[in-house]
Amino acid sequence: MNDLTVYHTYLDSLMRNRRYVKVQYFTELHELITRSALVASLQIEGDNSIVSLSSGEHIPLTQLVSAAGHFSPSYEGYAPYCETCDC
Repeated sequence: MNDLTVYHTYLDSLMRNRRYVKVQYFTELHELITRSALVASLQIEGDNSIVSLSSGEHIPLTQLVSAAGHFSPSYEGYAPYCETCDC
């Protein structure tokens, strides 16, 4: 199993548990956004996965930085930045 598949499985478990978690992601303008939301759904569109939050955002998996403190394999080195970010 590759790292993104493992992370996708983790996100699926968050969706099934239906609890609010801290989610951090980058916008198209590379702004780091932090939300507290439910992971409402995971959709696979071609080679892309889309994470939908209960707050209405639809985030490509490639832009998702962390969910419930677990960092995406693409952003593992971002932990110090995200912990000090006041966003």
